[in-house]
Amino acid sequence: MRALVISDIHANIDALRAIDEPCDAVVCLGDIVDYGPEPAACIDYLRNLTVPLLRVRGNHDNAVAFRVDCACGEAFKHLSILTREYMWQVLDREQLEWIGEPETILNLESGGSSAYATHGAPSDNLFRYLTPETGHEDLALELKTAGADIVLTGHTHKPFIRKIDGRLMVNVGSVGQPRDGIAKVSYAVLEDGKLELKRANYDIAVVVGKLKALPLDTGAIGELAYILENAGTPPRNPDDEFLPACKCL
Repeated sequence: MRALVISDIHANIDALRAIDEPCDAVVCLGDIVDYGPEPAACIDYLRNLTVPLLRVRGNHDNAVAFRVDCACGEAFKHLSILTREYMWQVLDREQLEWIGEPETILNLESGGSSAYATHGAPSDNLFRYLTPETGHEDLALELKTAGADIVLTGHTHKPFIRKIDGRLMVNVGSVGQPRDGIAKVSYAVLEDGKLELKRANYDIAVVVGKLKALPLDTGAIGELAYILENAGTPPRNPDDEFLPACKCL
């Protein structure tokens, strides 16, 4: 089976549609919503795939579906809060229920190898960050916790592959909002127990235009545009003020 593995779409339908990869199934590691301009289009796209969709729930999916804190990094939390309220305005009840349906762990098989898929990490499915800088010992413990040949994660928006004691720890990066300095769609292909990280170009200017049309704080829109254009954390003025946290947090 040739599986397309994606994560962190973040309501960016243009980035999602830019992936042109033949596959037998799609594995989605969560975070379909928040940050981007078109959550409904992303949900509908995934629901109407012509191949099976296997998925887990991400921390932003969890926050939007159940109206709880996303517990994301402080550098991005204000943007999550702001856009989450927009998600609630444009998604209907059925769509909200759909993004909250999956479990946080998915076990797969590929070419005789076992694969464990989650959004964050085996030790903390929704919230722990595994980055290219995470130490060897920490990753080895995560692999031990998963008990699989391959561990597939997302959440950090920073792709990497590390081989430890013959097993693979993988972060597939972000489809809709990469943050590793490479402003391209990031995804992976898993086939016969082998995994390849890939990139795709898309028209970022079109998405920035859609962001600017949203009824949101202009400063936050500028930050979101910067993230898309530069694939990094935007500089912030510590005196900037944004909308207060919603009452559900």
